[in-house]
Amino acid sequence: MRTTLIVLVILVFSLAAAPVNNSAEISQQAQRILEPGEYHGDEVTAQSGEKWLGLHITDENSMLLVYRLTVNAVEDSLVDEAGQNTGKSVSVDLPLEPRFLLRGVKNVSAGPATTVFDDGASSGNLAESSSIELKLGEAAYVLKIAASEDTAKCPYQSFPRNARLVLVKGETRQVLYSLEECGSDPSWSLVWAGDLDRDGKLDLYVNVSQHYNVSERKLFLSSQASEGQLVREAAEFVTSGC
Repeated sequence: MRTTLIVLVILVFSLAAAPVNNSAEISQQAQRILEPGEYHGDEVTAQSGEKWLGLHITDENSMLLVYRLTVNAVEDSLVDEAGQNTGKSVSVDLPLEPRFLLRGVKNVSAGPATTVFDDGASSGNLAESSSIELKLGEAAYVLKIAASEDTAKCPYQSFPRNARLVLVKGETRQVLYSLEECGSDPSWSLVWAGDLDRDGKLDLYVNVSQHYNVSERKLFLSSQASEGQLVREAAEFVTSGC
């Protein structure tokens, strides 16, 4: 446990000196988020050799580390014919697996982070009848699905029509995402919550969708929020099954 912490600290300070965004061209790109894995080729714009920040989580702590990416062409089992390799595989150079990777995201830098929820440890699935209580320091938040003014049910699913994903803190209530009518068998979940930008306020990484075959992973940061808001969407990563 202590050894793990020491290794993480050494990695942060040894790698943080190298800039993650090292050109004017990169600095003008949109804020981006990514996860290691295999995807359809058009879903990944990252390239081998790029440096990204990654959130590594252990039982004792969370750290943002600098990772160098390797992006390889691989067979896409869903669309490729024999001999084709249109898919992309994303991997990192460190043995410490990141929960997700960030590039060009404002107010986020290498160093310690705080995790208060990780779906690797507990279920983050959301339905109309459920909510997730989150506490960061002394501040209490609730993430839940709420019905719109049209309270009609959608057939064969647990979402109300025009459902909304809502974050609540005290008297402040912010809609993060909205379903269009009933969608097509969507599923929403909380992937991670904590303090990524080290401002003492809650940040969220959620997986939402309008369609069962599409995943919209969205990062919300408190430090980018407008006045009267709790968070603001900073980056998204959209993928599909087929």
